[in-house]
Amino acid sequence: MAQDPSQDPLQDLSGDSSNGLPKPALAQPKNRSELVNFIAAARSQGASDDFISGLLRSFGWPQREIERAYFVVYEELVGFPIPSPAGGQGESARDAFVYLLSFVTLGMWTQALGEIGFILINHVIPDPLSRSYGDSSFQIAFCLARLLVAYPVYLLLMRKILKDLSVYREKTYSGVRKWLTYLALLIVALVGIGTLMAFLTSFLRGELTPRFLLKVFVILVIDGAVLAYYYQWVQRRPVQV
Repeated sequence: MAQDPSQDPLQDLSGDSSNGLPKPALAQPKNRSELVNFIAAARSQGASDDFISGLLRSFGWPQREIERAYFVVYEELVGFPIPSPAGGQGESARDAFVYLLSFVTLGMWTQALGEIGFILINHVIPDPLSRSYGDSSFQIAFCLARLLVAYPVYLLLMRKILKDLSVYREKTYSGVRKWLTYLALLIVALVGIGTLMAFLTSFLRGELTPRFLLKVFVILVIDGAVLAYYYQWVQRRPVQV
């Protein structure tokens, strides 16, 4: 609805009155949040959008909440709502699906890679007291099948994710990306912590063997590589153009 400029609520804090005293601010519509009211009042006093955004961030306001408040402010200024993108909320659901599938396939091929390492270690340094190491052809075939299927799918998904991040730079700060990546980092960190606990238990009991040490090394190398890559990846900022 168009507003009469003489009754624009964005000008209520201008301080103009007939007696020279500041004019009390009029009550704002109930559907406007305090954040929207603050931004509108600050802009009416000449503050720039960059200054207001920086001020709100320094007071702990999330960037997404600030952006939503600006949506309302500018919709009121121009008189009609901001057009919605083609995907709408479906984009977030699609992004969540891609990220989840990429992390699932990451777990598949890294676990298969580690299991292949375990099989090779068991053959190079067999345990004479164990009879469980017989024909491992099925284990190797199953590991290779997971590796040959999951790894290419993972690469395709990561290629799509990286392409989206380069085209839509705002997705770098999306909650879907950060939440799911940090959740995956939590799982990877717990695997590493559990491995170190198992190593320390064997060490304290005096049961360390070369075969066990090699298996711990395989797990820590794979786990550490995934942890290091995704930790720096989630903190990456879009390239300035």
